[in-house]
Amino acid sequence: MAFSDLSLIKVSIMDFQTLRDNCPTWQDYIHHEFVNQVAAGTLSKQSFQHYLKQDYLYLLHYTRVMALSVYKSDTLAQMRVGQAGINAMLDLEIGMYLEFCQQWDLSIKEVENTAESAATIAYTRYLLDAAMSGSLVELYAAIAPCLMGYGEIGQRIKTEGFVDNNPYQPWIDVFASEEFQKVTAQNKAFINQLFADVSPAQQPKLQKLFNTASRMEVNFWQMALDLS
Repeated sequence: MAFSDLSLIKVSIMDFQTLRDNCPTWQDYIHHEFVNQVAAGTLSKQSFQHYLKQDYLYLLHYTRVMALSVYKSDTLAQMRVGQAGINAMLDLEIGMYLEFCQQWDLSIKEVENTAESAATIAYTRYLLDAAMSGSLVELYAAIAPCLMGYGEIGQRIKTEGFVDNNPYQPWIDVFASEEFQKVTAQNKAFINQLFADVSPAQQPKLQKLFNTASRMEVNFWQMALDLS
């Protein structure tokens, strides 16, 4: 059961599962109508195109957050995790989204010239502010919903069963794949390692960062549905 009063969250060891279980909007994020329509193959083309364009813009800012994670790191091992995140964004994920855009009749020029939606601005600036003003553990509390949520969504859709002739199956396949699930597990292990030394006094702030980012994810899905 999620706590409504962050001051009540006092656990001996805080980890990703603690953040997830105490987040009031996590299920709204994972089970959002946008996700449900993608899984069913019923989402409108316009909504998916809008999502792709905005998520491309989001990923550019996310890469900047990962660069800040290197700056905030205390050890070489932590820096390498941040570096791997930057490489994954620049060499793989952003390119993958541009390929999706082209498959869905969106030119790279159109994507790059798209104006950021209000939801994209709110979410990305929130993450950048958390990354610039906080510690490494605070940075990861803020990005954890994005970092971990897509893997959970992919696994859920796979478990519930794929529908035939789903136009969004290529997108689903990425996040349901064994490779992506492996990366998600690695991210979870790193987050749990970072959070192992968090004091009880720090826990409410970390939960608040996570909760706000989860709410931003809900707003991001809704933005795509509303074409806003």
